[in-house]
Amino acid sequence: MHVAITLYAGFRLLEVTGPMDVFHEANRLGGKMLYEQHLVGASPGPVMCSSGVAVGTTQCLADAHTSFDIVVVPGSAVISQGREHRELVDWLSDAGRKVRRLASVSNGALLIARAGLADHRSLTTHWHDAQRLSTEYPLVRVMSNQGFLKDGSLYSSRGVSDGIQMALGLVREDLGEEFVRSITKSLSRRRN
Repeated sequence: MHVAITLYAGFRLLEVTGPMDVFHEANRLGGKMLYEQHLVGASPGPVMCSSGVAVGTTQCLADAHTSFDIVVVPGSAVISQGREHRELVDWLSDAGRKVRRLASVSNGALLIARAGLADHRSLTTHWHDAQRLSTEYPLVRVMSNQGFLKDGSLYSSRGVSDGIQMALGLVREDLGEEFVRSITKSLSRRRN
């Protein structure tokens, strides 16, 4: 499976690394490349996250010709209204309609809604951004009381921990509950 994790100025690093660790652990425990991860951004080179760490892209939006199975959109400390992150939103508007599964972490849901991919669908987001999502995108059903939510091929989560649970949910659909238990056990051992 090809997984695109989008990077844009100000993204939250933990909202990228949490899901990435789940997919990486699936590869490690599976003994092969089950999830090929791509860090996709507007241009080549480093992208500054909200904590000041620069993360390098592996693909540019314009060159992302790979057919992705999963696209993950992390949140940001600040996503303003308007044309901010226009390249990403335009790319999502096209790629998001073709991808098998589209996922957001926290207020990454705002970018998915801005791309027109959540009208008449349910999304969850961090409680702090729920009213804004509801107000700016009245066609989106905002369910901020859900940790992680699935509406057809659209997945969303409230924040970092829920983003990890969402990634585990994606893997569960592909590889089953027993495999996900192994990932959870392995990741919890590595934290201690």
